[in-house]
Parts: sequence; C-alpha cells; structure tokens
Amino acid sequence: MSLFADQGFAGTTIDEIADRADVSRATVFSYFPTKEDIVFGDAQSAIDSLASTLRDRPSGTDVVSCVRAWLGELTGWIEPTLVLQVRLMREVPVVAARRLRLHRDLEDVIANALAAELSSDHPLAAQLVASSLLTALRMIEETAADRMERQERPLSETEVTALLDDAVAYAEAGVEALRRRR
Repeated sequence: MSLFADQGFAGTTIDEIADRADVSRATVFSYFPTKEDIVFGDAQSAIDSLASTLRDRPSGTDVVSCVRAWLGELTGWIEPTLVLQVRLMREVPVVAARRLRLHRDLEDVIANALAAELSSDHPLAAQLVASSLLTALRMIEETAADRMERQERPLSETEVTALLDDAVAYAEAGVEALRRRR
C-alpha cells in the first residue's frame, strides 16, 4: 500500500511489490490473483467468513443481527489504509470495479441468507434489504475515509459502533416491513 501511496497504482509494478515484500512475483500472485486485489487485502476471506457465519448461525439468530455481530468482530476494517483504498477507487477504474465486485459478492451472501430466512417468494425483497445494508456500509467506509483524510484521525470505536447500529436499524426496519407484508 505504501508503494501505491508513493507511486500511484499504475506506477507500481508487481515486481516492486514482490521486492518490497521480499517474496517472488509468483508468491504475490498466489495470495492476490490481480494487482487490484492487493488494494483490498484479505477482503475475499472476510466475505467467505461471513458466508460461513451465516450458514452456521445458531437457530433463531436473524441474518441482520448476525451480520452486525460479524462486522463488530472484524478488526481494522476501518483503518488508515481505507483513505488510500477510497482514493484509488475514485481514481483507478479497475480498483473501483474490484471494490464493486467485492461489495456485490458480500451483498449476494447476505441476500441469499435473507431469502432463506424470509422464505420469500420474491427474491427481490431479500436483495433490497441486503443492498440497503451494503449501501449503508459503503457510506460508513466513505465517512471514515473522509474523516481520516480531513481531520487526520480515525472514527472512534463509539462512532463506528453508532454508524453500524444505524445501518443495522435501517436494514432491520426493511426486514420487518417485508414480514408485515406477508
């Protein structure tokens, strides 16, 4: 990430990344299939973890609460590198496309679990709630990045918790509205 910050995304080569990490080029690609994947670190592992968490959640635990608990367990997801990630996303189309894909994958994981929970005959209902939750999470990321960039300090744990709670409350209201319609 420091190479991207210093040289830009296009100006940084995989060979430079490998050299900085003191590994081979092949090793870099064994961890990150594409250069843009490096920007988002282990995001795919986090998505896989959420899918597993939702699949194995205790009976009676609703999806939105489970997602909220999972987010609370993530350490460092709102961190100083987020500023660079957001900047690169805004400046580099392939990075923006990769972020969009990661968010879409996360949305699909949540929507699939919601569809099963709601036993919905309307798959759009679960997708709408998942999309709302992901939009809120994107806004949290961008709010945090803007704060870190403008004020050079991260959001406090209390602020992150409040934003997550607001996002979850919004999604829960959507789920409840869907349940009342049935």
